Formats: sequence, C-alpha cells, structure tokens
Amino acid sequence: MEFYNVELSKDIKSLCVEDFDINIWYDANRIKNILKCLFFNNDTIFFSFRREEDLTSDKELERLRISIIETFNKYGEYVFLKKLDEARFDSVARIDVSDFTFEFMFDIWKYFYSCTFFIPTEGFSFSDYISFQKKIKFQDKGGEKLLSKRYSDFGCIKGLGGDSLIVSYRKDFQLPDLKKAASETPDINQVFK
Repeated sequence: MEFYNVELSKDIKSLCVEDFDINIWYDANRIKNILKCLFFNNDTIFFSFRREEDLTSDKELERLRISIIETFNKYGEYVFLKKLDEARFDSVARIDVSDFTFEFMFDIWKYFYSCTFFIPTEGFSFSDYISFQKKIKFQDKGGEKLLSKRYSDFGCIKGLGGDSLIVSYRKDFQLPDLKKAASETPDINQVFK
C-alpha cells in the first residue's frame, strides 16, 4: 500500500492510497482502519454512484444489487436518478454509520464502478446533494466543486480499478494520519503465530 499527496488547487489537496486489494484480508483491514479514522458512529455519509463494476462477476453483481439496495432502504436511502445508457446510471444514497457500515463499504466497493462518499457539513441536506449532483451532472474531478462550496470537509473517491482510494480535502481541514491508521493493522502472519 502506497500513500502520496497531490495538490489539486490552492485550497484543495488529496491523499492517494494505492496498490491494495480489498479481497486480501490484510489490505481490507488496512482500508477499514482508514475509513474508521474518517467516519464515526452516527455520522451520515452521502454517496454518488455511476454504473456497476465490470470487474465483479455477474453472479456476485446480482447478489450485491439486491443486498445493497435493501441495506440502503433499511438504514438510509437510495435514489436512482438517471439511466445514461445500457450500462451506466447515476444514483445517490445516504446511510448513518454504525458497526456494520465498514463491512458494507466493501460490498459497495465491489458493486459500483464509480463511487464518491463524504460526510456533509451541517445544513447541507440530502435533497441539497441531489440538486447539486443534478446541476453538475456528476462531473466533479477530485471532489473540488463539493469541497470549494464547503459542502464537506473531505471526500473519498474509489479509484478506477478499485485498487486505490483518493481522499480529497480542504487545506484548512486537518486530515487524520491515515498512513498511521493503516499501519496499525497486524500482519496476518503475526495474528496466527
């Protein structure tokens, strides 16, 4: 797992976490530790999605399609916004963080090709977010529009291929030490000694 910083603009930076595989226990736990540094119980996470992942098997996609929609409907909300063509669609969701959320994030990771998620700032409602996404047509490279309008302090983006996580944030926001959080995952060989 590699970490590096990128300056997106004078006000926005991103921390890129690359070279991991969520199907490997050690990597999945490192990513889970990173997410637990960013999201806490009772936080509300907003999501935007575009199309199903083409690297996941059809059988697994079918299972995830049902399970993800059911979970969002039980613990939050899922809104299908627009079908773009046979393969692509735009949708948004929200969920309140609880103990199961971090495992659920891996289902989301496997199911959606494109995924952005963040904690909204106070006063930015889910209906505001739907309007925002419709206005920008899901075009927000690095989350710069979201962050520059101060709708969030940081935003997470699933990198293409699913082997990277990009955490964009405003320079005036103190991002937790995600590299340290990832390093606190014990090596599987140490766990079973």
